[in-house]
Amino acid sequence: MSTNVIRSGIDLRIVAIGVIFLLLAAGGAAAWAYTTNTDLERTRQTLAATAADLDVTKTSLAETQGNVTDASARVASEQKTIATNKSRTKVLEFQISRKSDCIEAQAANLTEIRRILDMQRQSFDRTTSGSAWNKANIARYKAFDLAISYMAKAYTSAAAGSYATANSWLSKSNAQVRISNRQVDIGNKEVAEINAAIEAIRKANVAFAETLDKTDSTCGS
Repeated sequence: MSTNVIRSGIDLRIVAIGVIFLLLAAGGAAAWAYTTNTDLERTRQTLAATAADLDVTKTSLAETQGNVTDASARVASEQKTIATNKSRTKVLEFQISRKSDCIEAQAANLTEIRRILDMQRQSFDRTTSGSAWNKANIARYKAFDLAISYMAKAYTSAAAGSYATANSWLSKSNAQVRISNRQVDIGNKEVAEINAAIEAIRKANVAFAETLDKTDSTCGS
């Protein structure tokens, strides 16, 4: 009959296995701790680099903000200068427009002065030597003088009893009277035209005086 041996205490195999597990767990923990520590160190380095980059970025942003502020100030100054220049340009454009209007007005005035002077010259020429009015006057006086002379001869011939001769001189005298009358008509026509020209000159001068007032206003005098 065999005898069963009763073993007291913990089984050594179980203890051994436990020890192995503990060793394995301790090794895994150590490896995990090492890995974690390495990761943490890398993270610290990354954070340090990121912090440095952030500082550089902050500095760059500060410089950029300063540049933006300076640029904004320059833009505001340029805008103010542009507004001032626009205002000056408008003033200059207005002055140029006024000068242009003044020049046009003066040019028109010069043209009108020349026209009036030409009218006056033509009116004067109607009364000078060689004009139709002057020729008519000369012819009228000449015919009238001849008519008087012929009439005197007619009276002389009639007084001498030479009636045929007297009638001949009387006929010649009447012919000169008719010539004189025709020259009077010519002279009167010329005088009427001269008077009309003088009236036209007067009206032109009145209108020109009003134009000069407008020119003074246009030219700013």
